[in-house]
Amino acid sequence: MTKVTGTIIQLGATLDMEFIVDEDITLRLLATSDAETLFELVDQNRSYLRQWLPWLDHSTTIEHSRIFINSIHEQLLSKKGFACGVFVMDRLVGMCGFHEIDNENQTVVIGYWLSEDHQGRGIISRCTNFFINYAFDELGLQKVFIPVAEQNTKSRAVCERLGLTSEEIQVNAENLYGNLVNHVRYAMTKDKRLKSP
Repeated sequence: MTKVTGTIIQLGATLDMEFIVDEDITLRLLATSDAETLFELVDQNRSYLRQWLPWLDHSTTIEHSRIFINSIHEQLLSKKGFACGVFVMDRLVGMCGFHEIDNENQTVVIGYWLSEDHQGRGIISRCTNFFINYAFDELGLQKVFIPVAEQNTKSRAVCERLGLTSEEIQVNAENLYGNLVNHVRYAMTKDKRLKSP
């Protein structure tokens, strides 16, 4: 696959997308052949990710990862969003992307997660900053949102480091394995963005 920045290449039924964030970090649309690698990463980080992600009990086999990857392809083809694998030196370490693009209102929701052993290196900040600029400059959107569990201090720090501001607290926004948690709804408009994390 040719390495490109910010370009979608569609060849028949094959959909390839890769973004070069910097010399170490690449964001790439996962292929179904990545299902085993994705599952192994999730499985190795299951207890860590479970603290803030609600879908771990629904991702217990390689087939679940394959279904997830196919759903990303369908989402991209319908122009409703996409998610990319986060690769550091060609190693898959997490996911980052657009959960929901609202073209009518020119907004998008961004989501991300990262393996425990790659925390604290600014990786997600750089990836999220890349996609914020991509949303504004390439997709022509005017506002990005990142909903974060109120007690998730690491993820909140990412939002605040990138210059997003808290717009509201959404009470009981998410059910985390029987525990209802509030979300802080962070946002940034195109005219208020920062250029670097």
